[in-house]
Amino acid sequence: MDIIMPSEPINTRPVKLVAATLSSAVALAFSGNATANLEVTATAFAESVFQDVQSQENGNFSFTTLSINPSVNASYQSRTFNGLWQGKLTHLERDQNDLSREDTYGEYSYSANWAPFDELLVFQASGALNYQNAQAGNFLVSDFFTNADALAKTRSNRLGVSTTISQGDWIRGTGQASYSDVASERNALNNGFALNNDTYQLSGTLTNGDEAKYFIWNLTGGFQNTDRAQANQGEFISRNASGFADIHFLQNWAVRVTANHEGNQISARTDTSSLVRKFDSYGAGITYRQSQNRFISVTANTTNSDLEEDDNETFIGLDMQWALSSRTQVSATYGRRFFGETASANISYNSKYFRTAFGYSEDVTNVSRLLANPENLGVFVCPANSGSIASCFQPNSLSYVPNADEQFVQITTQNLEFNDDIIIRKASNFQMGYDFSRVTVGMSFRYSEDDAIDQDRLTRTYSVGSTLAYQLGSYTNINASVNYADITQRSDTFEGGDSENWNASLGLERTFGRSLTVNADLNYVDRSGDLLNGGGGVGIGNGFFGANFTDRRLTLGVTYVFE
Repeated sequence: MDIIMPSEPINTRPVKLVAATLSSAVALAFSGNATANLEVTATAFAESVFQDVQSQENGNFSFTTLSINPSVNASYQSRTFNGLWQGKLTHLERDQNDLSREDTYGEYSYSANWAPFDELLVFQASGALNYQNAQAGNFLVSDFFTNADALAKTRSNRLGVSTTISQGDWIRGTGQASYSDVASERNALNNGFALNNDTYQLSGTLTNGDEAKYFIWNLTGGFQNTDRAQANQGEFISRNASGFADIHFLQNWAVRVTANHEGNQISARTDTSSLVRKFDSYGAGITYRQSQNRFISVTANTTNSDLEEDDNETFIGLDMQWALSSRTQVSATYGRRFFGETASANISYNSKYFRTAFGYSEDVTNVSRLLANPENLGVFVCPANSGSIASCFQPNSLSYVPNADEQFVQITTQNLEFNDDIIIRKASNFQMGYDFSRVTVGMSFRYSEDDAIDQDRLTRTYSVGSTLAYQLGSYTNINASVNYADITQRSDTFEGGDSENWNASLGLERTFGRSLTVNADLNYVDRSGDLLNGGGGVGIGNGFFGANFTDRRLTLGVTYVFE
């Protein structure tokens, strides 16, 4: 089971830049904070895994794997700086009949936030080195034990700076600038493709202050440039700007004027067939407003497009925000972009034991941008070294900010296919968490539709996930999870297909004292369908187990925490 094929070395220049920036920030933070808090913990985890695999393409076989996983977590928090670094090493010794092999994987992640002048100037850094699934059809069924040759060694780093002026009487604003790099090595199934892209991003918002009672306005703009040199496909450049003004003629009623601009282009492209275009719209309408976060606006708009069929079209636009209470927030938009009708929505609710979040968005993007700016609607806050939601909790407000040694945790992840294609991505994400007494439950639903503009390929993913932790006693927990995904890929130029993927587990863990934990787990992984990753001949991109297989595992493990 080959996992990683030879490839060019990943460029280390951005890593050195990140390291230098972090070192400087930490040095300054340490030098002026007597109340700083530094915590370092280490964990040693070992497990024995017995697998029984039934593959439709390659027959039945079984093997045993010894896994050793040491890890280190370091968090630092002071008045102006907080940071977290996590490192993990996975060493596997596999034994399959007369065939034995060893593999070692190193992974890390980090995040840092330095605010020397409170919100006026904030520096951020984040990144990770890990192994991620690179093919859409292998979503949920690829890890170090199963379908490992579908994983790609992936590195991402992001450096950013932001400024906020939130106390202005007449004008307020925010601004951000960031640089990110994303690189992945070739894997055994990716047909030699490797990511290596840099993205520069600028964005900002200006709005009225509290003294403005009868003239409410907002201006927002953004610019992104992604260098796709690795695939020789030119730079992907996006820009957007929007604004509105509400002129009140009654206490709660106003006339609204609005305008939007969007431009997408690819450098070194001279063809006229691409759907990546410039698109403008402007309009007027009416707004009903009760407060800053309670308003509904409806406008009639006209388009201005460089595509004749979309030029001088009229459409109805909607923009709303409505805080039903201090625990519930709702926002939504509806309008038109160069690819047709478009909408977005965000809904969140928080109570003492129950928290939900829903987001829907449509955007023109690519995988490098999605990896550099991961989505996070996590409803659980967990310790940095947590391995189960049993140790997590529900935050007490919608605006909760995790401490340095905490993080929001996603129940499921998005399905991405590693390539440099520009896609129109329509995606929704719903997550729910409940935590009371002995029971902790999390559920999620995701939908994504990725339409590759120039490659005649449409990929849809429906996924559902659930996880449960039940406390049998003070030191004993039952953990269970079930994840399901339905992936469909369609194209007029190559054979598409469907895949249904399952990943389920049931485990029992027992803690002895503060440091020692033992666990026993049953895992079930299943992939079935006719989706051939990579779009080609039989078996391309589907891995050593093929496109149809079932993997049953029994795991016995022990964990020791050094504090």
